[in-house]
Amino acid sequence: MPTMSQGRYAFLALLLGLLPMLMPLSVDGSVALMPAVATYFSAGIEPVQMSMSSLVLGVAVGQLVFGPLSDRYGRKPIILFGILCYSLFAAICSQAPNVESLIFLRFLQGFFACSGVIVARAVIRDLFDREAGARLFALIMGIHGIMPTIAPAVSGWMTEEFGWQSVFWAMSLFGMLTGLAILLGLSETNSEKNRKALNLKSMVCNFGEIIKNRNFRSHAVCASFMYGALMAYYAGAPVCFIEYLGLTPKVVGMVMAVPMVFYSIAQITVARFVHVVGIQQLIRVGTCIGSLASAALLIFVLCGQINVYTLMGPIVVILVALAFVVPSTTAGAMSPFAKIAGAASSLLGFIQFLAAAGGMFLIAVLNDGTPLPMAGVIFVCAVGAFVSYFSFIRTLR
Repeated sequence: MPTMSQGRYAFLALLLGLLPMLMPLSVDGSVALMPAVATYFSAGIEPVQMSMSSLVLGVAVGQLVFGPLSDRYGRKPIILFGILCYSLFAAICSQAPNVESLIFLRFLQGFFACSGVIVARAVIRDLFDREAGARLFALIMGIHGIMPTIAPAVSGWMTEEFGWQSVFWAMSLFGMLTGLAILLGLSETNSEKNRKALNLKSMVCNFGEIIKNRNFRSHAVCASFMYGALMAYYAGAPVCFIEYLGLTPKVVGMVMAVPMVFYSIAQITVARFVHVVGIQQLIRVGTCIGSLASAALLIFVLCGQINVYTLMGPIVVILVALAFVVPSTTAGAMSPFAKIAGAASSLLGFIQFLAAAGGMFLIAVLNDGTPLPMAGVIFVCAVGAFVSYFSFIRTLR
């Protein structure tokens, strides 16, 4: 880890912590408004769920673009460009004339939202080694956890008071403020810009080199299953809480804040102890408790014991498991690639969010008006993460 004062380290963590907030703002902030959007466009909930899947698919595709761009032109200008476009398309979403247009616009919003996340990972890899990188990544994810904690409640309140369009204006405003903070506070960290990073042949070679690395593949697969479980929860929550249990958007926002509080605490805990425990141990513990909690969730649903407590109790534990697994698998996957950190970050994000978009798509296709599709997809994903750890990561040296 480079020599850095505690004040500078804390400021860097806070600044980088703003960048991943664009994702939970876009996803968590959309959950409570989905039934209102369906009513506004006289559509079912399924196409609105598809707009969420489209958002996450945009994030997946954007991963392949912004990493190489940051390797070529530097981290800071690419972050600023992405955030500016994100703010623009968030504002345009509020004026969508129909649900089909909203699906396309949300794809573009997700495409540019990922710029902050993908380049933030590359910034960390520029500055820190594997264990220190996992520590900082866990810390900024703990900071970013503020957004998914407050976004559902604020979104639910704004939807009831001002209409669903106001939520997209809030997304746009936050993006502009984040861009201003990056402009004034972040220094460029890419000291060796790769002039061949955007060369198609070079990109294919870089991605080929990365995907051939067993260390990368093993960690990426495990992380992808956990992301699939998380996004299945977000896609299924409106059906479970608003349509099935009959809660108001405002109440749903407050309910969904609870697991995010535990998630943030777990992230900060991981940041403090990762250098002592090691990333393999954290992944093992996270995948074990995640699979057990998902099994409990599915059993409750199959037995008809469906209420806020039986749904949110296991979800809290699953998000704690996510806090154990994601920073550790990210650091483990990125660690072999010092000179092509942007490309490695891009490919990792693409794989993760492609799996996440698939999970959300399944929720929309399988929707039957009950929590069963959500519980089933979460269970499959959590068990998949458990199996992938013991099949792949545990055998790594």
